[in-house]
Amino acid sequence: MNEHSMIQRLFNAKDSLTATIQKILDLNRQLKSVRKSKEEKADQAIKQELKLLNKVADHQAKIVQLYEYRLKKASN
Repeated sequence: MNEHSMIQRLFNAKDSLTATIQKILDLNRQLKSVRKSKEEKADQAIKQELKLLNKVADHQAKIVQLYEYRLKKASN
């Protein structure tokens, strides 16, 4: 894989991670308002989605770290 394609993949991975983090923040805000209204089903659904998104974000962060490591290694 050449350096240009790796840089492009890094930017795409960072964009995906940023979008996932934004979705997590939005859901946390929603969860706060749902808890005030005491809707159990909505609360559980948001918690499940947050659990999944946290796993996705963790995976995306590892991908970003991998690309950054490979770029650093390739530039040396």
